[in-house]
Amino acid sequence: MTPRTQFTLGDIFRISLSAYRQRFRSLMGISLVFLLPFDIINAYVQLRYVGDSPTNWLAKVQTAHSLSEAIAAIPPVYTTWMPFVILLYSFGVLPLMAVATSRVTVGMVVHGFDVPVQEAGNDAFRKWPMSFVTLFMAYGLYGVAVIVASWIIGLCAGVAASASQVLGVIVAVIGLLAALVGSVWYWVRMAFVPYVIAEEKRGYFTALRRSFEITRGETWRLVGFFVALSFILSAADGFLLIVGSIFAVIPGLGAVVAVLASIIVVPFSFVAVAVMYIDLRMRKA
Repeated sequence: MTPRTQFTLGDIFRISLSAYRQRFRSLMGISLVFLLPFDIINAYVQLRYVGDSPTNWLAKVQTAHSLSEAIAAIPPVYTTWMPFVILLYSFGVLPLMAVATSRVTVGMVVHGFDVPVQEAGNDAFRKWPMSFVTLFMAYGLYGVAVIVASWIIGLCAGVAASASQVLGVIVAVIGLLAALVGSVWYWVRMAFVPYVIAEEKRGYFTALRRSFEITRGETWRLVGFFVALSFILSAADGFLLIVGSIFAVIPGLGAVVAVLASIIVVPFSFVAVAVMYIDLRMRKA
């Protein structure tokens, strides 16, 4: 990947839209292979289990007098099916979609040729074990950091509360806000791990380190990028759902509309992140 020029955020979204339009058929093929099965499973869980869950379970958790009582108040779907759906997306759909869409996007934007869907898909499957292990380490590091941060916040809040209850609350709130900022910082820096694996033939800790290298000094810009991307995706998804709801007069058809909206909208997010990855590579070259 040779450096050409650096992109503004406007350039990134403009190039992403152009790549999405020109490689629409390839991206839809990737989406049908990797995203559609997940969307069907997710829609089934939402219709079969989540829709039947009691609406007041949060209130029961909040008023519980013990940990066991609070756990018992949580609907089973949130301790079984929902974790399964989250893990399936995090370790299955995300790395496969990221690698496949990266191959298509980088092929067009950097090299100027069309990467066939079969080639992109095969590359995604070939690199999935490495992506799985690397992402598992990324989530594991975050889990350890959360445990340590929770212990430190609890300890500091307890010490402060021994002097003043109000001070203890203030320390706890500040600690939680700091933990939230740290979480955003961590995941922004880790967001490009699958793309590093796709394009630089790195894996495991080298991919984690490389993602941190190319995002150094770009944190606030990347936060703005992901906020803007989330807004664009929400607006596009909402528009498609509104249009689809006009025709969704048959019971259950709303879920079909939601799946179709996901298949159309989600690939753009992977394309946009791939273009941002290209920009970061050029800036750090």
